[in-house]
Amino acid sequence: MRMPPTENSIMIYMHYCANCQYIHMLNGHKPLCPTCGQPLKELDISYLDYSDLNRGERERLLLSLAESGDLKKNAADFRDIIIR
Repeated sequence: MRMPPTENSIMIYMHYCANCQYIHMLNGHKPLCPTCGQPLKELDISYLDYSDLNRGERERLLLSLAESGDLKKNAADFRDIIIR
């Protein structure tokens, strides 16, 4: 059973870099890829849900994100998240 976050929790967010074609687990909302400096897309999947995926499911997610249509469906623009 998972415990709800506490005041001292560090929030981990899933981001995707289309340039690197890599999924990053980053603390907080980050606008730029730490590897290449290009814009990131924050994914709608939570860290906990991502951590529950097996290797095959993670690879399928990464492949689907590489397709532009799936990226639009599974990711939110960083600016949209800040405005919400």
